[in-house]
Amino acid sequence: KAGGRTQVVGVLGCMAERLKEDLLDEETLVNFIAGPDAYRDLPNLIRAAGGGMQAMNVRLSFEETYSDIEPQRPSGVEGVSAWLSIMRGCNNMCSFCVVPFTRGRERSRGLEGIVDEVRRLEEQGVREVTLLGQNVNSYW
Repeated sequence: KAGGRTQVVGVLGCMAERLKEDLLDEETLVNFIAGPDAYRDLPNLIRAAGGGMQAMNVRLSFEETYSDIEPQRPSGVEGVSAWLSIMRGCNNMCSFCVVPFTRGRERSRGLEGIVDEVRRLEEQGVREVTLLGQNVNSYW
């Protein structure tokens, strides 16, 4: 406990998904594991971990693009640049890479949602938008 509150430690992302049991079994500080498609479940995982249970969600979604979730940018931190996720996953099976196995096959956000988000960024004064994805050349 810190300041009267229970501390909860979570490991998130594709490598957390890949090492799930090892992290929970060997790392006594880790309370929960969340794979790259478990963002919507974070409140439940944190609640369970705060209640003294170990929690894990590493289910891979074949459809999730998080197209309806926009990053929260702190007010007063306006900038000229922003990053915009347009796709998830990868169809390449490079021998050195875990992405196709942990994030799944390529899936792209809808064009309308991307354009709407760019317009909102422009209204906030953003002048440069970097499109993000494991392989943005494969956007469809």
